[in-house]
Amino acid sequence: MEESSSVPPSVPELMREVRRLRAYCVVSWAALAVLALAAFQTKPRHDEHLRVAEITTERLNVVGPDGRSAVVIANATRLPGNVMNGRERREERRGAGLLFYNGDGNEAGGLILDSHHQGDTLVQAFGQLSLDRFESDQVAALRYVESGSRWEAGLQVSHYPRNSLAEWHVALDSIDRLPAAAARDSARRALRRRFFREGKWEVPRLFAGERGRTAAVELRDMRGRERVRLTVDSLGTAKLEFLDSTGVVTHRLPER
Repeated sequence: MEESSSVPPSVPELMREVRRLRAYCVVSWAALAVLALAAFQTKPRHDEHLRVAEITTERLNVVGPDGRSAVVIANATRLPGNVMNGRERREERRGAGLLFYNGDGNEAGGLILDSHHQGDTLVQAFGQLSLDRFESDQVAALRYVESGSRWEAGLQVSHYPRNSLAEWHVALDSIDRLPAAAARDSARRALRRRFFREGKWEVPRLFAGERGRTAAVELRDMRGRERVRLTVDSLGTAKLEFLDSTGVVTHRLPER
């Protein structure tokens, strides 16, 4: 029987084989890196949409290209406080709802609903769809409020000077930097007196709706004093009244 013999490869052949394997590894790793990078950087086309049958969440944020909030939908716990000039102030529960923000990222209106109970007794229930003036508060609101045996529902239009809420926030920021709690409390009280006395806060101008069982339309002057009142009571009696600046009725239709 003849023994088979093999001729070992020469050194140059081994070197060429090593170079080929090395080139193959480099190309393979480069291809994998390119694919991985493309997977992370690929952006969806404008005509691509994600369709989901149902979403369960406590808060949904819609933002603009700059990352600022455009719309926020949230429950009462996670709904943002008032946002003005990049700062949020959450001073009390607002309810669950939907908030809109303008191009500066400031709150511009929204829809909020909530209710409060003590045991089985209703303390307060309310719902409101509002529009805010630029850097101010709600100038138009479709509102429902119920508390105990009293309730009202209707459209309310108010006057807010432009920038009033922004000025309020700037003042509060300065007060918050005071070192002593007593000084902060005193400054907040003084700020509230100044804003209300100078008419920088809400001045109701129009109400059209129902209070209790009476339908009413009320018009007020720039100091919030009622000047015209049109009512239809629960018995169907209609009445139109004109009032002076002190609240005294000067004319009435019908006269009796």
